[in-house]
Order: sequence, then structure tokens, then C-alpha cells
Amino acid sequence: MTLEKESNFYLKKKRTLLRTFDAALTIVQKVLIECFGESKFNEISITTRNEFETVIPQIPYVGGNDNHLTDDLINAAILLPLLRFFEKEGLKFKEIGKLTYELFEAFYKVIPPADDIFTDEFLVKEKEHAKNSKIRKYPGDWVLDFVESDGKTFNFGIDYSECGVYKFYKNQGAEHLMPIICIADYAKAQAYGYGLKRTQTIGNGAPICDFRYTKDGFTPRAWPADKLKEFRRK
Repeated sequence: MTLEKESNFYLKKKRTLLRTFDAALTIVQKVLIECFGESKFNEISITTRNEFETVIPQIPYVGGNDNHLTDDLINAAILLPLLRFFEKEGLKFKEIGKLTYELFEAFYKVIPPADDIFTDEFLVKEKEHAKNSKIRKYPGDWVLDFVESDGKTFNFGIDYSECGVYKFYKNQGAEHLMPIICIADYAKAQAYGYGLKRTQTIGNGAPICDFRYTKDGFTPRAWPADKLKEFRRK
């Protein structure tokens, strides 16, 4: 029964996920039209939606609605067909990075935060999440450590030693795109008004992702990403 639940989780949500894809594409439509033109946008819409539909059953189950990071996997799966389309169009890595960061900015300006990450309730849940992640119940899931505030420079931190999105993209043969995926976190922090600092990510070849969050802090624009310490692409 459990295996059946896991394998059917995304398939049962297929209609909802396709609507989510359509909504996301509508949010970033202006950015894509400015880059490719309106007729090409229509091609993008059809091609990437069809590809997303084939990707849906391949998204790893990591606890479903009981794991808030499931949404991160879904968003990564929505983005994957777009990134593949950009590559097929002949865009270079930095061109894809610039365009994708603009998509992130457009997206997070519209989508409200799912949680206030600085509430006591969220922090208690995140500490429990970190503890439970060590069990490694789901192979495609994240593994993390909660980092208490240093009392000066950040309110709390998360160190990820395993990343669910990285695992998913690696299985899709797209891990080379992870440095671009990683900088979505900066666009999110910018839009939601908190500070994010990070010196390394698994997506850039490091052993961990070291997030440090500051309430009411400042997060600078993360593109061009060469100025980021975490960005090691040669």
C-alpha cells in the first residue's frame, strides 16, 4: 500500500500539476516573449508542457504533503523542460543563467511565501525535519542539519549534506544546470525581504549547502553569479 501511495502521488495530482505549470508559465510569459518573441513563446508553451507531463511520474517521492520540500522538487521539475528548451535553442550557459534568474525574479514577485521562516513554529518543525532526515527514509530526499544562531550575523542556518533537487537533476542527466537552479534561493530571499548568505552548494560541487538566514536582512541580486563565492563553474 505504501509503495502504491508513493508511486501514485504525483500521478494523482497530474491535473493540478499541469495547472501549476500553466500558471507558472503565465507569470514568466513577459520575460520569455522579450527574449524569444511571441510566436516562439507559443512553441515553448506547447513543447515544455508536454515534456513536463512526461516528467511528472519521474519526480521522486519524498513524503508528499508531509514534506514542505516536495514543492521544491515540483518547481524544479517545472523548470527542467524550460532549461532543456533553452539549451536546444543554442543558448550558452551564462545566457541561460541570466534568463533563468529573470524568470525567478518574475516568479517570486507574484508567488507569496509558503511560510514565515522566522517564526518559532517553523523553526521547531525545521529542527524536527533535520532530525528525521538522518533516517533517510526516502532516497530522493534532502539530508540536513539545523544550525543555531550565532547571536550576531544570522538568525539560523541550514546545512544540507544531500539535496533532493540535485539527485533529481542528476537522474535526469541535467546536474550541469544545478548552479543555475541554486541561485533561485537568492531571488526568493530578495522578493521576501530576508537576508541569505551562502558560501557553497552541492550543485556547485561542494560537500554541503550552507544557508544562513537573517530576518529583515539584505540579499543582493545574484546575477551575474560569478561574484558569488559558491559559484565555482569554470
